[in-house]
Formats: sequence, structure tokens, C-alpha cells
Amino acid sequence: KAFQAAYERTYRRTVLDALAVRRSMPPSDPPGRARAQFVFCIDEREESIRRALEEQDPGFVTYGAAGFFGVAIDYQGLYDREPAAYCPVVVTPGHEVHEQPVYTALSWHALRKSVRDAWLGWIRRSAAASRTLTGGAGLSFLLGPIVGLKTLARVAAPRASLRLSDRAKQALAPRPSTRLSAVRLETAAGGDRGRPLGFSLEDAVDRVTATLVNLGLTRGFAPVVVVLGHGSTSLNNPHESAHDCGACGGRRGGANARLFADMANRPDVRAGLRARGIEVPADTWFVGALHDTADDSVRFYDLDALPPALAPAFDVASAALERARQENARERCRRFDDAPLGLTPRAALVHVEARSAHLAQPRPEYGHCTNALCYVGRRSLTRGLHLDRRAFLVSYDPAADPEVKVLERILAAVGPVGAGISLEYYFSAVDNERFGCGTKLPHNVTGLIGVMNGHQGDLRTGLPWQMVELHEPMRLLLVVDASPEALLTVASRQPEVAELVVGGWVQLVSMHPDSGALAVFEDGAFVPYEPAPTLLPVVEASAEWHGHTRAFVGPALVRRALPVAVVGPGHHGLEGAA
Repeated sequence: KAFQAAYERTYRRTVLDALAVRRSMPPSDPPGRARAQFVFCIDEREESIRRALEEQDPGFVTYGAAGFFGVAIDYQGLYDREPAAYCPVVVTPGHEVHEQPVYTALSWHALRKSVRDAWLGWIRRSAAASRTLTGGAGLSFLLGPIVGLKTLARVAAPRASLRLSDRAKQALAPRPSTRLSAVRLETAAGGDRGRPLGFSLEDAVDRVTATLVNLGLTRGFAPVVVVLGHGSTSLNNPHESAHDCGACGGRRGGANARLFADMANRPDVRAGLRARGIEVPADTWFVGALHDTADDSVRFYDLDALPPALAPAFDVASAALERARQENARERCRRFDDAPLGLTPRAALVHVEARSAHLAQPRPEYGHCTNALCYVGRRSLTRGLHLDRRAFLVSYDPAADPEVKVLERILAAVGPVGAGISLEYYFSAVDNERFGCGTKLPHNVTGLIGVMNGHQGDLRTGLPWQMVELHEPMRLLLVVDASPEALLTVASRQPEVAELVVGGWVQLVSMHPDSGALAVFEDGAFVPYEPAPTLLPVVEASAEWHGHTRAFVGPALVRRALPVAVVGPGHHGLEGAA
């Protein structure tokens, strides 16, 4: 216990001292109207791509919210058999949302669906026939060479073979254009499970208002606001859903991002926002998107609805994301032993695309293995701080929350999700055989509920070794841009938050929003923390700091992401700020 406490205290001191240095500097609000705004999930894997965006231009502003973006839904995609919950596991959705073809694509959708159903029916019949002596032998002779060639291509040229397959599917049977059943008429029918199909206008206004207030994004809207859910794509990986969005129940958050953008663009929803004091300009457009954290691709939704006048602004945002995803891939590649240090951004992107499509790749990505910190507060106080993909970044503006109701909502959602991920990795790392599930190589999916080693044995719990081998096991360091009194108020209202803090499952730190004073919650009370005199390294770009090593790196200041002329080259510390 003493060694664990010392281990955690070392990292805590490093981070708190760095936060104190950054807070002593001027905030990094954009000069004038932001060029583009990007709303990401709080996931620590998004810290690096947010930093890569902010290094490009002071006018690019990023935010972090729980990746279901306040719209808890039972979602049914175009070809899903039934709806599934896209929200934190502690939330029960009250609404159902379906993806539906636009009216001009109904005929094509019906034809495509009939062909698809016939194909799936043949697959099921073939699977049944393969269990007989003659059927198994016949199918092996018929399909064996085809499957063998496909498997060989996936191993020898994974990226090229997957792209060829995708292009063939798109050429032979392109997916029809779709929309979501976002906002319903009051007379509309409900879903199959008795829940309303789509949100009422009042519900939609409530959800959009709550998310924008949580973000602190209630004014100063950019021409384009990109809302990015996230997910992960890999092959032959029984633990793939563990790489997806925890705030979406282990599913991909693209549907939630698309739904939020759809509702925020509706004139009637904007009128409701205006009545509540949030004026979204007519020349602002929300775009839903999905960031794949395995191959670093970005997919945009509903671009056919983008107003032509805003196409140039979208092109700016899209180009920025293109550069950022390449830099993000380069930062990720330094942790892969089979990727040489010093890759160019383009070469790094090719590498992550190939490994996510590789049939035999046990490490398509490392997931949350770097998680250690959760910062809840204003991004302007951490922008330019290199946190090495270790920080959940949650946007929160204490100045707009005098009754700490917004903070209560945020911590009630973020606390269980962040702490749950942290503890899952902690226990799977400290004793992988007992609390994890060993190496993933012999795992077989059993009953679609878990994995076991080989063809028999007990179901395994926890995470495989390939997801935790880089992890430094420590409790989540939760730093909140709020006073100790505000945090105690939230804990008194939210038993789940109080259990995490009082039980010692997280390390809670208060950063006072006015004075910046730090206080650590220990033994039932907040104890003041005095930052040590610290000189933080200053680099021009992130790659200068992390590009030379595969190990974890400490915090540093990235000059390109900071306000103009705040720091010069070299180091910056508390004495210099004073």
C-alpha cells in the first residue's frame, strides 16, 4: 500500500505542478470568432488529436463531453436487427431512434435489403449444411479456395485488400442515403419496445441545451461545429467493443454525434434554444462525425444537408482534421514496437490503417492503456499542455454554474465512466491472470457474452494482456476546476460520486476557479497542496517532445498551441510566470 501511494503521489505531483504552471499563464481564448470548433468525447485517446488541431491555429477550439452527447437512445441502424442502448450502462434510454432511407432511396433500399436478406439466408443454410458430412465436404471444396485467398490477402496486404473490398461493395451495392428519426410529431407512433420513436421538440431542446451548457459553449459559435463520436475497427478481435466508446455502452458514438448535430441544426430547436438564452447564429452549422481510434479515419454524416454558403468553412475544418489525424497517428505509432521511431505523419497513418485491417494483428490499438488523469474544467487553462494521451478532458465552465448543477450532471456521468475504465485497467494490469483474461490469442467468443481459452473452460473476465501491457496501474487522478465546497456539495447530492471519492477509488483534487489554489481530498477532507517550483520544457510542436521515445513522457508546453508570444523557447515555470 505504501509503495502504491508513493507511485501515485509521484505522478500526481508532476501533473499538479504542471497545471499550476499552465494556470499562471494567460488563458488561450481565440482572438475574435473561432474558425472552427470540435466537440470530442472525453476519451483520453482524443487528447492527442485535440492537441494536434489546436497546434494548427489559435482559431481552432476543442471541447470534451461524454461521448453520447447527452442523447441516451436505443438506436437501430439501417440493417440492425433490433435497437441497442447507446448510452452509459447506468442510464436507461427513454427514446428510440432509427436510421431510415431518404424517400428518394426507398426503392433502392428495398432491393438492396432483399438481396442482403437472401444472402444472409443462404449463409445460415450453408452453416447448417456444413455440419453434415457431405455438406461440410462440399462447402469446403467450393468456398475453401476463395476464403483461403481472401485470408492470405488480409495477412499479406491488409490495407490494400480491405480498401479493395470496400470499393467493390460500394460499386456493386452502394449504401442508400439515410436520415435519423430525430424529432417526431406528437402524433407519431412509438418504437417496437413501446418507447417514443424520436424526440419531441421539447425533449430535443432540453438535450441540446443541456449539452451546450455542460460544454460552456453558449455563445461565440464558429461557422462549423464538428461533433465527433468515436469507435474502433479491427479484425479477428474478440475484445473489439472494449476499444469503443464507454459512454455509449461499448458501442460506436457516431450515431449519437449525428443525432445531436441533426437536432442542433433544426430551426424549431434553435428557436427553443433562443428562448432559453442561447443564440446559435444562422451561419453556424453542426456536422456529426465518427473518429475511428484504430485507423484514425474520420467519417462525416449528412454532408448533403450542409448549406452551400458554409462549404468553404467546412473545408477548413475538414482539412484541419486531415492534418490532425496524421499527426495523431504519428504520436500513436511511437508506442508500437513494429513501427520505427521518426515516421512521417503520412507513413504513420498508413501504418495504423494497415494494422487495424490486419487479420493476425493482436494489437490494432492499445485502447485506454495510457489513462491516468481526468481534468474537468476550462480548456483555456490546459490548452498547450502536452499530457501524453493520459487525460480524460471534460469541458466545464464554473463561471456559468453558480449552483453547481452543471458540475453535478457532469460528475454523475463522467465519474462512473472514467473511474470504471481506470479501475478496469488497474485490476487487469496488477493481476492479469486473476482479474484480467491473459493473452487474447487463444480466446474464443462464447455465446456472445464472453470469451474463454480455446474450446472449453470458464469464461474469462477483465482485459487481455495486449491491452494493458503498457499501463501504469494507478487510481484515476480527478482534477476539477471547482472549489472544495462545490465538490462537497456535489458529493452530498450524488451517492455514486461520494462512493468513488470517500471509498478512495479515485484521487480527487480541487483547483479553485478564482485563485487556482489546489487541494487534495485525503482522509475525509481537502488538504491544501503547494506546487513545487517547476520549470516545464517548452517545445515548438508536440512531436519534438514525444517523438524520440516509446516510454511515457511528462508534461510540457507546446508553443504552437499556446496564445501568441506567451512563452519563448526553453523552459517556463512558476517563477517566470510571477
